[in-house]
Amino acid sequence: MDWLAFLADPVVASAVAGCAALILFSAAWHKFSEPDVFAGALDSYQLLPGALVIPFARLLPVVEAGIGVMVLIPATRSAGLTVFALIVGTYAIAIAINLIRGRNQIDCGCGGDVHLLSWGLVGRNAVLVCIALAVSGPSVDRSYEWLDAITLVMAVLALFGSYLMFDELLRQFGRIAQLQNNKSGASS
Repeated sequence: MDWLAFLADPVVASAVAGCAALILFSAAWHKFSEPDVFAGALDSYQLLPGALVIPFARLLPVVEAGIGVMVLIPATRSAGLTVFALIVGTYAIAIAINLIRGRNQIDCGCGGDVHLLSWGLVGRNAVLVCIALAVSGPSVDRSYEWLDAITLVMAVLALFGSYLMFDELLRQFGRIAQLQNNKSGASS
């Protein structure tokens, strides 16, 4: 298979862009709906001066939503996917810094139930960065067929569903590890 041709197909790029937009909109929604919870998670990373935590926590979901819009617009898709890769890569670095510090018992700030920091989150974000950058180049100029529309919708749903399932697996592995740590700590 010619991978470069596959990655340059507009349906593939659009599917990745659609999934990236859903990830960004979902992330922004969690931050908008629970701003104080997110600010607390952001503060626990201990990477920003205290005075910047609240303003940064309020600005970040706006930025994520803006990037989500960028990846959906064909004229800004390439730049949007590149910025998506940059922000997701930055999150991976922030998580890795805290893991190296031994701080794995803090919530990632991803939204929803507590999601402890793990190398799995770093790996997940690295995969997202690679995929976004792989399709951020120019697409082949071709007309869309009716089957392309069905393929695009199904691909976006499959990619986003896979992302959500993997994210939930990471969350559950974190819970299991925490239970095992509590159990071994109680028996000592």
